[in-house]
Amino acid sequence: MEIRAADASPYDHLVDLELARIPREPRAAAEWIFVNAAAMPYFHLRTAHRDGGLVGFARISRGPSAPTDTAFIHVVVAREAAHSGVGSALYDALLTLLPEGVTRLVSWIDDADEESLAIARAHGFEPFQHGIESELPLVDLPEPLAIDGVTYEDVSSLEFADEDAVDAMVVDSQTNPEAVESGIISRLEHFRLFAKGDGSDIAVLARVDGAPAAVIIGDINPDDRALHIHYTGVGQSFRGRNLAFALKQYAHRLAADRGAVISSTMNEERNAGIRHVNAALGYRVKGGIYRVRKQLT
Repeated sequence: MEIRAADASPYDHLVDLELARIPREPRAAAEWIFVNAAAMPYFHLRTAHRDGGLVGFARISRGPSAPTDTAFIHVVVAREAAHSGVGSALYDALLTLLPEGVTRLVSWIDDADEESLAIARAHGFEPFQHGIESELPLVDLPEPLAIDGVTYEDVSSLEFADEDAVDAMVVDSQTNPEAVESGIISRLEHFRLFAKGDGSDIAVLARVDGAPAAVIIGDINPDDRALHIHYTGVGQSFRGRNLAFALKQYAHRLAADRGAVISSTMNEERNAGIRHVNAALGYRVKGGIYRVRKQLT
């Protein structure tokens, strides 16, 4: 077996391998890290080859808004090469590339894949979050809920005249477990890094009496024509007004007008507020992932 350094592009063969091993994963999700590799403070990719064929790959990176002591690692091994040392060799190769100061590794596993979870645990990882993926067909969409004093703006450009006020609201809204427990607080500048700028970006801002109060950010994938919602947040002082419900209704119609046929979102199982909103809107659970982590020191 040979471990090789690799570039983020081309990546179709890597995504094909990942989807063969994790069939419930949307292709857009598997492609995301490769498409956005240049926006990462660091991104390292290694591939494993046996008898001239690809039998696995692994990558390690840090997102722009993630703490510097945390690295995200992901190892994929072809099913026919499982339990043959490929995954361990890739994992060990990536550990030599960790920047100084990294004390925590984070990864994810399909919640139906008990075999991979057992392997992760054998390497010292334990689940700490359970992300639930839900979908809603974008058909027969109602008018957004009318709320006194609330206006909605298409802000898909992520440009704002009152940038500081909007950014402060975005930060204030991040009380979700995904942010609090992982220390990942995203600002407007981080969302802009991943914007495509090709007409597929979707973002809506809700204002209450003119003040920025809530936001939803996502994009439409042209392959599956799905609106992938990356973040929905409501400023803490504006909660209890059905803003998230109405904001998603507005975003659904905006995305449908731009060709989306389904909406997809993932939320931590314990994030009761947004999961209640999703259920009220008609979202149905499709699957889920375990987020796992390992403390190095």
